[in-house]
Amino acid sequence: MVDIDSETLFNGAAAVLVTVAVLFFVFNVRWGYSPVSKVALTLLFLTGVFAITQRTDDYQLTLLGYGVVVTSFVGLFFEVVSTFGAGDAATVAGLLAIAAALFFVRTRLDEDERFVTGRWATYAVGVVAVLTVAVLLVDATTGGLAYELRPASEVEYAESHDEGMRVASVVVTNPTPLPERVETPNYRVCAAGNWSEYRPPSEPGQPERPVDINVYVQDGYGEHVPPFGTKTYPVELNLHGANLSGETFPVERTSACPDDEEGSPYVAIFEAERDRYGRPVAL
Repeated sequence: MVDIDSETLFNGAAAVLVTVAVLFFVFNVRWGYSPVSKVALTLLFLTGVFAITQRTDDYQLTLLGYGVVVTSFVGLFFEVVSTFGAGDAATVAGLLAIAAALFFVRTRLDEDERFVTGRWATYAVGVVAVLTVAVLLVDATTGGLAYELRPASEVEYAESHDEGMRVASVVVTNPTPLPERVETPNYRVCAAGNWSEYRPPSEPGQPERPVDINVYVQDGYGEHVPPFGTKTYPVELNLHGANLSGETFPVERTSACPDDEEGSPYVAIFEAERDRYGRPVAL
């Protein structure tokens, strides 16, 4: 039977909780800045844990600290390759490189299971802290992505969903030296003008059904724009009604959905608000 004393129990529990906290931050915390800043903060924390392992005289604390660093670093690696879409080959190569590095560094341990002196470990924390602060300052002061909506002059109705109806394009520009995550504004469309001849038939005694119209920005999931780079994403229109075959409608950029129903029908595209959780506000 394994003899586990109270000190071992509390040290092990603390190591597990620290690891869970780091992995939760890496995988679940919504980060409003560049992913590079998030990586830098994580590495700073792990460097601090490493420094503790090099300064303590407690062998058990050193061993558990190494476990926290290695496990958290592997988790951070998976998040980075997932964020930037490195692909399966790069992921496998990276894991093999980490394994090779672990086999190598174990040969650098001294008789006390340390890699460096406590002083050098503290210096390492200082260096990483300076670099992290520099990254955060650059990230916070250079601003975020710039979004430009470029509406089409008109859109032709497509019978097949496979054809798509591009109503606009969103040009995303990154003026910063760090990669930034794409979060396009909440663009909406509405049927402006008189669409009475295109409304779908309604049941007897029921109110008139409106033309169903909505829009979707095809910006993928977790897309990033590289430093000083530009990406363009199509804005696809979904339109459902009657007598639409072969019809072409003008597209206009507006500040909101026009409330008039007079004149020729057209597609109004505009930017709507989001709620405090970042979700689109229903119109």
